[in-house]
Amino acid sequence: MRYSYIFLSLYLLLGACASSEQSMESPVDLLDKSTMASILIDLHLAEAKMSYTGSRNADSIEIIYRNYEYSVFKDHNVTDSIYFRSYEYYLDHMAEMEQIYSAVVDSLSVMNSAEKAKDLGIANR
Repeated sequence: MRYSYIFLSLYLLLGACASSEQSMESPVDLLDKSTMASILIDLHLAEAKMSYTGSRNADSIEIIYRNYEYSVFKDHNVTDSIYFRSYEYYLDHMAEMEQIYSAVVDSLSVMNSAEKAKDLGIANR
């Protein structure tokens, strides 16, 4: 998956933007790290799918992505407001966000390796 470099760059960027102040209190409906990682994996995969839509129109791509995003939130039984509040919280608590993105990058790498193995015909040996 050629997008793994983008995810790794995002992970490193988030680490570079770490704030020493952690002032934001935990929201009542905070998503746990595992759920947050799972949602982020699905959202990053949706973003990757956008490059295969064949559309060059930014508005069309935005609409398609919003549909993917809605579907991801629905699949995880999460509202967009709960997700965004949780995301803001974790951005304010970068050590926890780094743990989440570490899991995201690891999971995407495993998926990428499995796809490569399948393409080479060596999966499940």
